[in-house]
Amino acid sequence: MKIAVISYSLSNQPTTLKEWKNNLLNEIKNHIESGADIIVYPELFLMGLTDYFQGELPHQLEKISKFTVETLLPEIKSQAKGKDILICLGSGPRILESKIYNSAHVLINGEWEVQDKLHLTPWETSFTGGEVLKVFTYKGLKLSVVICFDIEQPSLALKLKEEGVHMLLVPSATTDRNGSNRVNRCANSRSVELGCVVITAPLIGDSKCDLVDHNEGRQGLFFPAQHIVKNEQELYSAYSSDKKITESYFVDEKILLDLKLPDSETKPFLQKDHDYIRIERA
Repeated sequence: MKIAVISYSLSNQPTTLKEWKNNLLNEIKNHIESGADIIVYPELFLMGLTDYFQGELPHQLEKISKFTVETLLPEIKSQAKGKDILICLGSGPRILESKIYNSAHVLINGEWEVQDKLHLTPWETSFTGGEVLKVFTYKGLKLSVVICFDIEQPSLALKLKEEGVHMLLVPSATTDRNGSNRVNRCANSRSVELGCVVITAPLIGDSKCDLVDHNEGRQGLFFPAQHIVKNEQELYSAYSSDKKITESYFVDEKILLDLKLPDSETKPFLQKDHDYIRIERA
C-alpha cells in the first residue's frame, strides 16, 4: 500500500483561487497516477483559502465551507472516480446548523465521509467539538482519522483499542517543534498501544489568518514494536517551517492484519480483565 503524505505550505500561495484549486487537483491526479492508495493532507490546510475570501473570520469560514462542499469535493470525487483510493483532505471549517466544526473530509469507497475534530485547542474558539469518532473500512483494514490534539487523548486511545484499528491518519497543525513533537510522540505511543500504523501530516508555513499564522513540523510514520515488523519502526521527514514536504510511504497490509493474530510475543490486545484493577491513594 502506497501512502502519499503532503505537508502543505501556506507560504507563497498562488495568486488566484482558480490557480489554487487547479494546483490541488493536479497534485491529487499525479499521486493517483503514480499509484497512491492513500493521500493525506494536513489539519486546517483549507484555511489557506482565507487568502481568497476577504472579510472577517466568520465570513471567511462560511465561504471556505461553501466552496469546499459545493466545488472542491465534487471535483475531487469526479477526478478519483473508478479508483480504489482514500483521500483525507486534511481539515477545514464545516458549517452545520449554525455550528462550525473543524472537519476532515475523507473520500473512501467512492463517497465523501466526514470526521470532526473532537478535542479543541484553546485557540479554536470559532469551532464546536465533534462527538463521534468514525472507524472506516478500507482494503479490509479498520482505519480512523484522528485530528491533531485528538491523538493526545488517552480516552480516545482506549476506544480505538476496543475497535482493533489497523491504521490511524493524523492531520495536524502546530506552531512549533514542541507541538509537532507532542503529536508525533503520542502518535508513536498509539502505534505501540494499538498495534497499528500511525501517520502524521503537519501543516507548514505562514498565513495572514491568525488561526494558522505560523506552522511547522515534520511527518512521522510509526509501526508497532513487534518482531514481524522488519523495516524501520519510526520514520520522519525533515522539519520545515515554510517549504511543502511530500513523502511516499509503503505499508504491507498483511503485516497490519498479522499484528492482530495472537502468538508467543506480547501483543497490544485489550485486556478484558482490567476492570478488577483499582487505584489506591497512599
